[in-house]
Amino acid sequence: MPSPKRTIFSMTSLFISMSFLFIGNALIISSVGLILKESGMSAFGIGLVNACFYLGALLGTISAHKIISNIGHIRSFGVFTAIFSICIILHSLSYNIIFWSLLRFILGFCYCALLLLIESWLNEKAKNAVRSTVLGFYEAVFYMSFGIGVLLVGFKFENPVLFAVSACLIMFSSLPLNLIKIKEPKQLSKGKISIPKIFNIVPLAIVTSIIAGMLLNGFFSMSSLFILLQGYGAKEVSYFMFCVILGGFLSQFLIGSISDKMGRKFTIILCALISFIIMLCFLFFKPGIVMQYFLAFFLGSLTPLYALALARANDMLKDKSQLVEVGRAVLFCYYLSSLFSPLILGFLMQHFAYNGYVCFYLFCLAFLILFAIGKPNIKRGSKFKRNPGNMVIFDD
Repeated sequence: MPSPKRTIFSMTSLFISMSFLFIGNALIISSVGLILKESGMSAFGIGLVNACFYLGALLGTISAHKIISNIGHIRSFGVFTAIFSICIILHSLSYNIIFWSLLRFILGFCYCALLLLIESWLNEKAKNAVRSTVLGFYEAVFYMSFGIGVLLVGFKFENPVLFAVSACLIMFSSLPLNLIKIKEPKQLSKGKISIPKIFNIVPLAIVTSIIAGMLLNGFFSMSSLFILLQGYGAKEVSYFMFCVILGGFLSQFLIGSISDKMGRKFTIILCALISFIIMLCFLFFKPGIVMQYFLAFFLGSLTPLYALALARANDMLKDKSQLVEVGRAVLFCYYLSSLFSPLILGFLMQHFAYNGYVCFYLFCLAFLILFAIGKPNIKRGSKFKRNPGNMVIFDD
């Protein structure tokens, strides 16, 4: 039986690399709204720029695996981190919305490719007997690193310094894999994506992934503007986002246990209902910033939705040969909806200020709750997969 400690230790360089990657990405993705707001760009313009990131990520889910298969994981990691870093530095040349949109598109493609690379690596190395432990460690690295990146926003770096720090972190991520000897995984498998067919099989999983993409990536791309429109600054933005991430990290363990005992449908409704109540508090009570930090912690219940969508899909499948196709379809829907959420949020926040952000979340959560109520609940099947980076992994 393989040892989880030995498995994790054998991938030390990969975990070090991904920690630098997540810190650098969190810093730049959390700062974009701040920088564009300070430059005088409208809320819809900010949403448009952020949407391009997810358009690139969407393309990455379709085509990035071909590049990785052709040149290998380590070389691909070096290529994508180099392009990622170059694009971050290029942000300082101009604040033109078209130029930034192009850069964000490339960043989205590279980031998705890097996630696909990392997660396929873990998928091969983490055997079934130790998979939950390895994924738990991966989850801890993801949330800890992303939280550090978000807290760095509070230092209020000058824009050129911020771009340089973020680019350096991304470049540092490529060093461990190139300096430490590590065995590469096999080539990525290629599967077809048929959304209509998959929807007929696992409708709740598809709808949950769509709502998760809109809400989670809407949070990462537009929550900084949500805080700024209330008259607060970069420090408050970083604290607010960190509280959501901390709440999300801690909720994974409780939600995972509830999901395995009570079923995916029940847990999806529970997560959506908690977040719905939190958003009602934002709408009707207009809390101060300290109370918003407290509420943000419980808003972290949104973060398990994508993992629950994957687990639900796995539970409903009778033909396990369809796992890869279904997993990629769920991931595709997640990024497709992520593309539209910054645009919708930007439009709503331009016309209704921060209340537009709240109402968008209330509508999406209410829709998910009502849709899930009419679906069957299943308490047996595969165990809950914690999935911070959208990893398509299923147990046998």
